[in-house]
Amino acid sequence: MDESDAMSPRRRGLSKKLALAAVTSVTAVAVALPAVAQADPEPPPPPPGNTFLPAPPADPNAAPAPGAPAPAAPAPGAPAPAAPGAPAQAGAPAPAPADPNAPPAPAAAPAPEPGRLDNAAGGFSYVLPAGWKVSDATQLSYGQALLTKVPPEGTPEPPNDTSVLLGRLDLKLFAGAEADNGKAAVRLASDMGEFFMPFPGTRVNQETVPLNANGLPGAASYYEVKFTDANKPNGQIWAGVVGNPTPAGAPRGQRTPERWFVVWLGSATHPVDKNAAVALANSIRPWTPPAAPPPDPNAPAAPPADPNAPPAPNAPPGRPALGVPVPVTNAPPEMMPPS
Repeated sequence: MDESDAMSPRRRGLSKKLALAAVTSVTAVAVALPAVAQADPEPPPPPPGNTFLPAPPADPNAAPAPGAPAPAAPAPGAPAPAAPGAPAQAGAPAPAPADPNAPPAPAAAPAPEPGRLDNAAGGFSYVLPAGWKVSDATQLSYGQALLTKVPPEGTPEPPNDTSVLLGRLDLKLFAGAEADNGKAAVRLASDMGEFFMPFPGTRVNQETVPLNANGLPGAASYYEVKFTDANKPNGQIWAGVVGNPTPAGAPRGQRTPERWFVVWLGSATHPVDKNAAVALANSIRPWTPPAAPPPDPNAPAAPPADPNAPPAPNAPPGRPALGVPVPVTNAPPEMMPPS
């Protein structure tokens, strides 16, 4: 005899409801757990005391505050300043890096020295002593520069018993043959004394001093002449030589003397200023005049001179022919024969 199933249909329905409820609970737990795991942690509590929070970054596009000064306008023609954080302009050349092997920039030319004068004929420059002026040197027998004393106010002419000669020490002077500057200075003073003071007398108070013209070696010789004629005031002469003599065996085209001289003449009435003479000689510097600009190749050629044209009314007289005597009309007083 078959027995009927002990579980009635009502109990089977209850079991299905319990199973559905369990599945729903498990699904709800599974959905809630990932949300809890991915949530941000709770911020820590602020520390006790006064707490200052950092200010938020400024907005570059924000309008300026009322009363704030307006930004300076860029100069005319200057590029507008880039906005903060803006990228570099496309195509702008990058600054070239410095060349470590580039030669240093040339030094600026020194400022011209006050009172320095250039003498192209002698190839040197010098500083004019105070109280002296440059005079006409076209009639000089030796040297390329003549200085005379500034006459006192109300006196038209400078004193005639003092003057200064400067020039290149070449072989026109016997002293130019002396290779030693000290010997050249002594010889120059002796020869110039006989030339400018050709009167009988005795040399006294002789002395020599060294010179240094910015590295150029030199020497000077000084003496006085006590004339036999007691009515004449004692004559004085100071001669200095600076520079380097021409090396022995130098080629003919390289024998230009690189020595210069100073001869300061004076008397007991207008004595030689030895300190000023030393300063003048030490101020001598070699100087080469700048080269003339090249001629313009497109300039028209000058017309040839007319050999039959009369001379200009104010033209200087021409050089006398060889053997024609020339009278001396402007000899200095010290070269006049004794009366």
